[in-house]
Amino acid sequence: MRAATRTRLTISITLSRDMVEDVRKYQREEGFPSLSATVEHLIWRHFLDSRTKDYYLSLTDEERAEQEAWAAFATKQALTIFSRD
Repeated sequence: MRAATRTRLTISITLSRDMVEDVRKYQREEGFPSLSATVEHLIWRHFLDSRTKDYYLSLTDEERAEQEAWAAFATKQALTIFSRD
């Protein structure tokens, strides 16, 4: 089976020296192979975080209560399962 390839585009951006230093530090800490991979990861993470936030802000009170009930149930089940020795 052949691996899917993504078309990559080359772009040019201008960032402050401090921003580049912070991104390079993050790259080293997280072990990304390149500055491009690091920036792409950070953009995707921001995009997904923003979409997740929008989703939860859009919930009605009823939907939020249902989510909280499921979370409480899942937490209780996890504690039961993982507290077994």
